[in-house]
Amino acid sequence: MAGAVIPAARSELLSTEGLTLIARRFWYLTVGSVLLLLFSGGHLAGTLYTAETLQSTGRGNLVLAMVGLWLVLAVVLFFGFRRLTSTQPEQSAVVAATKARPWFLGASGVSVALLVIAGFL
Repeated sequence: MAGAVIPAARSELLSTEGLTLIARRFWYLTVGSVLLLLFSGGHLAGTLYTAETLQSTGRGNLVLAMVGLWLVLAVVLFFGFRRLTSTQPEQSAVVAATKARPWFLGASGVSVALLVIAGFL
């Protein structure tokens, strides 16, 4: 979203309807992937670690950090999609994309942090 859809909308290459359609479909994919990865990560954390090892070992702390960052990512994306799709009828896609851009850039940063932590694990 931050690398392709938002710049296209800010360059007036997407209409408001097109932007809303893309955003809603991407939102469904995002919700599904966040839930799947959160539950599968929670299951692995529950089976591979005890409460004590999650809190006292470095790997356990990284697992907890990943679960927390998944929740942060879901919240940041929620607000980004909300800014992107809750435009007034008279507003253009440029305005919506400009309002949503900081949220999607923040989500990109959280995603990079998740990849770095996964690399440490």
